[in-house]
Amino acid sequence: MKIDTIEKALSESKKPGFSLKDIQKSLITNEVLDNAIKQDALALEFVPKKLKTEAVCMEAIMQNGLSLEFVPNKLKTPELMLEAVKQNGLALKFAKKADYETMLEAVKQSGFALKYIPKTKRTKELCVNAVKQNSMALQYIPKKQKSVAMCLESVKRTPFAISFVPNKLKTSQLCTEAVKRNKWVFIELDKPLRTVQVSKAVVEKDGMFLEFVPKKSKTPEVCMSAVKNDGFALGFVPKELRTKELCVEAVKKHGRMMKFIPEKYKDDCRQELLK
Repeated sequence: MKIDTIEKALSESKKPGFSLKDIQKSLITNEVLDNAIKQDALALEFVPKKLKTEAVCMEAIMQNGLSLEFVPNKLKTPELMLEAVKQNGLALKFAKKADYETMLEAVKQSGFALKYIPKTKRTKELCVNAVKQNSMALQYIPKKQKSVAMCLESVKRTPFAISFVPNKLKTSQLCTEAVKRNKWVFIELDKPLRTVQVSKAVVEKDGMFLEFVPKKSKTPEVCMSAVKNDGFALGFVPKELRTKELCVEAVKKHGRMMKFIPEKYKDDCRQELLK
């Protein structure tokens, strides 16, 4: 876009979708700049250095904290950086010299802001506030700061946060809480973690998940819980565990399960179907 006069530049700056980068720097007045920042705070990137005052930068970051990226380092005062992270915690990425108050405010606004804090400065307070805001921020918590309580609360809020729980803290209780909230977590668990307790919890949500239960965890109780939820789960019950009671329970759910029932129990199951 070619602009020959300041008046035309001002007129263009009021149009929706206007971009400051399309205007000659010599034609950027304070009014043009104000219109540009109001439309898109990230337009700060194209503001000439001589016009990047503390006031202009503050106006931009109040609208979009991420515009802090385009604030000259000499203007990144503690006050300005604090306002930026209040608007968007992820603006901490561009606040290399942020003080503790700013870091704390950032993780309260966005747990993922913890990623931009040096590991040596990730205090317990910062970590607790980060995962409280977003459980998936658990991936940025130093191992020494991860407690059973923190991991359990994170998993209760966001089941897949279990991916960032150290193996030594993946208790049967924690894994059970995770699969109760999202059955697909069970698939992500290492087989040793698919205990009887955890397996029972997942088949109570979806009996067909018996397919993914390790043989050692396919107890009579787990198998019964599975077929009570879904009769088709009988197909994943080891033959030696297909008792009369289990088979009858399966055909109550789905009569078509007869093909999986041992011959000696078929008459009993047929009678059940006739009731």
